[in-house]
Amino acid sequence: RFIPLFRRLPFWRVLSEYFPVRLHVMSRKLDPAGNYLFGYHPHGIIGVGALLTFATEATGFSCAFPGLDLRLLTLSLNFKFPFTREVLLALGINAVSKESVITNLTRQPGASCAIVIGGAAEALDAKAGSATLTLARRKGFVKMALQTGASLVPVFAYGE
Repeated sequence: RFIPLFRRLPFWRVLSEYFPVRLHVMSRKLDPAGNYLFGYHPHGIIGVGALLTFATEATGFSCAFPGLDLRLLTLSLNFKFPFTREVLLALGINAVSKESVITNLTRQPGASCAIVIGGAAEALDAKAGSATLTLARRKGFVKMALQTGASLVPVFAYGE
């Protein structure tokens, strides 16, 4: 039940100013006809930077990457809680599974997804002033990008 208007609510901008979350683009423009898998690091305790950047318009993602239709992916456990489930669905957030990644990367030209690669293991390593990345055994996202022809886009969050 994706509701695009829900991503543009003023509440998200206020939240991004409180934390503060900003989007700094440090690459070339991405072709809106291409499909992309954004790999976000580090997870942090909650991952609010990924939520505000990829699931809302709080940081201006659609202005920075026009034509991309991006979905943030999260643990399926997050969809077990009634109110939380409705908010996640309204934002266009999907469960992170092999099927979901493939579906999201092949929906249409410009269809893309963002995954917080390190997951819960990386969140447990979160410490102020340091960034420990959990990548050693996380290769499935690369395989799925190769399978679907999607390009990988690395994302690093400072202060997560």
